[in-house]
Amino acid sequence: MALIEVKNLTKIYSNEGVETPALRGVSFAIQQGEFVAVMGPSGSGKSTLLHILGFLDTHTGGEYRFDGKAMADYSGDEVARLRNKKMGFVFQAFNLLPKTSVLENVRLPLLYSDVPEREWEERARKAAESVGLSHRMHHESAQLSGGEKQRVAIARALVTDPQVIFADEPTGNLDSKSGQAVMEIIQRLSEEEGRTVILITHETYTADHAERIIMMHDGLIASDRQVDHRHKATDAFVK
Repeated sequence: MALIEVKNLTKIYSNEGVETPALRGVSFAIQQGEFVAVMGPSGSGKSTLLHILGFLDTHTGGEYRFDGKAMADYSGDEVARLRNKKMGFVFQAFNLLPKTSVLENVRLPLLYSDVPEREWEERARKAAESVGLSHRMHHESAQLSGGEKQRVAIARALVTDPQVIFADEPTGNLDSKSGQAVMEIIQRLSEEEGRTVILITHETYTADHAERIIMMHDGLIASDRQVDHRHKATDAFVK
């Protein structure tokens, strides 16, 4: 059974009587542990798709099933638990608290989890260490470079041990060197930890870290292919 399955998914935005279709009938499945990049130009529907897959938005038509259960069958409480426990999110804008330490930023999702409070510090520390931030634990996020901020965001996404990482243009605000380091961390989450990764990007060099690329255009899937010459991850971290 696929972890994620969408069939003929549609999304229409309505504003003052004007309807704008964002998704026009999208179908695919993603298995547990797959690393899939969704590419396409601005307005192609890729971010709308990610928001639906992450239960941050709802679809207009078609069907979305996560872990065998239709989106419509999840209650509000179940959705909240799902997003907190099984899903981690990494966004282009980092979304960190600027006057708060790395450790405190990473720990934030645990406040809303069922993880015992006595485990929060150790979990946050291990997540920060896993992305190479041992030396920055007590620095405020405002003191960090862009690459380091995104690594904090990844650690925060990992701290609840989610099944799926949703990454929306995670290198969009980074220089190429920092972006490369961030992508190698994300790639290792798939290769070494078996996490499912769904990456939204418009950059080919970023998508080449994935094992599969879904190309979107005008709300439709233009192509769905395996990556022939996938980037090989290293263990390098940059500041």
